[in-house]
Amino acid sequence: MQLSRRIKQAAVAALASAVLLSGCSTPAVAATVDGKPYSTGVYLAYLYQMYVQTFESNYTLYMLQYYGQDPWDQTMTYGEGDDAQELSLEDYIIQITKDTIIRQKALENKIAEYGLTPDEETAQNIESQLAQVSNDDILQMGFNKESYAEMLRAYGLNEQTLFYGLYDNGGERAMSDEEIRTYFEENYLSYKIIEVSLTDSSGSDMDEDEIAEVREELEGYLDMYNENGDFDKVIEQYEADQQESTTGSDGDSGSETTTGDGTTTTGGTTADGTTTGTEDGGTTTEPTTAPTDSGEESGDGESTDEEEETDPNLHNIDANTYGDEAFTDAVKSVAVGEAEIVEYKKGNTTNTMALVLRLDPEEVNEPNEDGETYFEQNRQAIIYGAKYEEFNDEITEYANSLDAEFDEGVVRKCTPRQLEEDMSR
Repeated sequence: MQLSRRIKQAAVAALASAVLLSGCSTPAVAATVDGKPYSTGVYLAYLYQMYVQTFESNYTLYMLQYYGQDPWDQTMTYGEGDDAQELSLEDYIIQITKDTIIRQKALENKIAEYGLTPDEETAQNIESQLAQVSNDDILQMGFNKESYAEMLRAYGLNEQTLFYGLYDNGGERAMSDEEIRTYFEENYLSYKIIEVSLTDSSGSDMDEDEIAEVREELEGYLDMYNENGDFDKVIEQYEADQQESTTGSDGDSGSETTTGDGTTTTGGTTADGTTTGTEDGGTTTEPTTAPTDSGEESGDGESTDEEEETDPNLHNIDANTYGDEAFTDAVKSVAVGEAEIVEYKKGNTTNTMALVLRLDPEEVNEPNEDGETYFEQNRQAIIYGAKYEEFNDEITEYANSLDAEFDEGVVRKCTPRQLEEDMSR
């Protein structure tokens, strides 16, 4: 699992500037999981990794930190469903640090049980990252390079080694080519979209007349597409119309909606409540193993920046992992190659209307430089979408069965907030 460029840069910069004043290097052992001792240095390395991941993956925290504001009064949701808890940011980072250490031991046990070895290319990526870190810089944080390497090798390799060792080629639970193709055809969606929130500037639902006006407007764009067959030009015209409408209005309404690829957008809105902008990222609280196949998403949930999207209007998603069933059902309701107006409750909260052009993923996504089709490029991502939930449930249950003890003196003294203070000195 390769760390994203942004996280890696943040990690190297923070390590290079850190000065440890908290005395967190004792006692020698901070945790014991299933009989395996984890030194305080290794615990600190995991705490640091979870601190960086939490801030880099949560837009609100990232922006508070960026503008020099105090993020530590924020709360974070830990767990799901009826088991979900609202924890302070500090307690949240501590808890996911403990969870991650326990999970790594569970993964290691299963890797040994199945006799699996890490992917060579992924292992080389980890070693390349480690080569950029100075041992002297790490010692200033209270853990040495050996401790940091132990953490990073486990965190970067264990999940992928076990998951793909089980479900990819030759694995004990390997998916057949037919199963992989079926999943792809049922769940991978490619589309272009003009999406309008059916709420007014105050966040209230539009009335019937206002909704009718939105539909009439979208029908006009649908007619335009049916005439010229170029959805990109329709989007261009739509954006020009919205810009003109906004310029002619009294100003910015300040509300927000979502773009067609599911990212929350920030900033001003156009006259009808639609907008474009930057991603408002959520927080991932469990490890992911999705590979970097198409330059869209890496194993840690971050964009890899390795490839630029050649068509900014084209969206590609896995409906099964997307997390908004109402939206994906709406896209699926449109026949491939057709454009239709659909309505749905975006994110189960916002009444929305959209003009959707659904496309064939294999036709609209170009082969890569090696001649691999979009399906071939996404083989491992397809396996991930199909099997990760099953895998995660099994590993989580097994991890919960392991005996784990943490030295609460270390936990209380070596806090994420103290870590941040040490890094800022």
